[in-house]
Amino acid sequence: MAPRLYTDCLVKIFSFLRDDHSSLHSCALVNHLWCQNAIPLLWEDPLDSKKLDGRNEKHKRYSLVNTYISGLPQVSHKVLKGEKIMLPPISRPPTFEYASYLRKLDLKYFFVAIQSWTECYDKRTKMTFTGGQIVLIIQELLRNLFLLSPRILVLRVNVDKIGAIIVDILQNVPEARKCLTSLKEFTYFAEHPTMEILFSQIAQLTGNIERFNLSIYGHTEQLINMIKAQRLFKELIINNRTNSPLGFKFWVDTDAGSIISKKASTITYLEIENIFFPFQALSHFTNLVELNMFHCGSYSSHDWAPLYDVHLKKLEKISYKNRHSLYLESFGRFLGNAGINLSSITIRCCTICDPEQSHLLFTSIADNCPNLIHYDGPIGSDNASEFGQMLYACSHIESLCLHPSNKCCRVAENRIDFNPLLRKITIKQPWNMRRLTIIHGWKFTTEVFENFLQSRQRISKKITFYWNECEIVGRFDKVCEKYQKAGVLDKYQKLLKYD
Repeated sequence: MAPRLYTDCLVKIFSFLRDDHSSLHSCALVNHLWCQNAIPLLWEDPLDSKKLDGRNEKHKRYSLVNTYISGLPQVSHKVLKGEKIMLPPISRPPTFEYASYLRKLDLKYFFVAIQSWTECYDKRTKMTFTGGQIVLIIQELLRNLFLLSPRILVLRVNVDKIGAIIVDILQNVPEARKCLTSLKEFTYFAEHPTMEILFSQIAQLTGNIERFNLSIYGHTEQLINMIKAQRLFKELIINNRTNSPLGFKFWVDTDAGSIISKKASTITYLEIENIFFPFQALSHFTNLVELNMFHCGSYSSHDWAPLYDVHLKKLEKISYKNRHSLYLESFGRFLGNAGINLSSITIRCCTICDPEQSHLLFTSIADNCPNLIHYDGPIGSDNASEFGQMLYACSHIESLCLHPSNKCCRVAENRIDFNPLLRKITIKQPWNMRRLTIIHGWKFTTEVFENFLQSRQRISKKITFYWNECEIVGRFDKVCEKYQKAGVLDKYQKLLKYD
């Protein structure tokens, strides 16, 4: 009983070190028992860039691929030798069956590792692999990984040719399919005709995927069927990477929208990019915690109206970025309906249709979002009163990024006075604020800025200040140097670009 209890404790302790590769490696060197329990965790995700990038990264990848090659069965060695692929000699068999520990497979990182291996091998042996030989090496390694791993939890298909190799393996080696029955996360952005086959296979193998990161290219029938087959997914990312018209209408012109809406009550994370997304669909996502909408097209006032009736009470973070048509009144009402759990709001839009309504946005935040930590969005120079109310109501604010509430974010005939807003921050002086950023056309005086820094000095709180496309009146650099030496201004920097 005691040894078993000891092992259980080790497994539990080591699980907390899963992301600390260096500490886990040290644990593996203690004794045989520790090694037995640490090695499986070290080899769950051996291709993780955090483990391999940096010093001697090519050598690390070379050693990793060599280890997997040393574990290939004799039949694979015969296949490779038959194609005149001379592998490194194996001095002794591997201590562990490393391929059996694989739980996460990112094909991009796998391909980078293969590239590093071939480069190093070419230098050491003065031999050069052909493209066909490299494909064969990849095929045999992946076949072995899929056969030996009892369950791959994360699969990221992000290299076209390797995605096609996986499809071929799953079609021709039925035993290799078993490892995907426990799949929890699936990422796909590889444009290849065989991907429809992969979607069909995954739909048949598992209904347990919890996280999807999908790219829309062309045909979508099997992709939609794969989504439909899942019983309970929690995170959904959909991106129209090629900006195709078909992909842009993916939600409204296919069955995808209705199918996802039926499963939406379990989704906590939603990210949509370059795809038109009707706002009324949000009403189905009742447990949503984070919402990201990026470049989803032009919305009319009629399109925005359904937001009035959307209540996402568990929402904590929202990020809306677009080139077209933002209605602040509608957005403010939506934030009011979301309310108390919101901690982060990001609103960046090049076209604001009702810039004069920005005061309603801040009134709504002040009345409904007491736990706000981060605000990045538009504000009017005449919104000082409402802004002050927000600062008093949202006492946990840590960072502000403020841009003028204009019809067009980057066009201002005259610089807009930021002094009233800066004075309001100086009066309230949010205790937890660490960063202030102002962008796209403000104007302020060094005198008012110095008063702001003096107020930070009185409460002994450092601040970081960034700006972009602003007019500053007075000897700004001298003031900044003074208060940086005093320990008040942590960093200050003009941003050359701000998305």
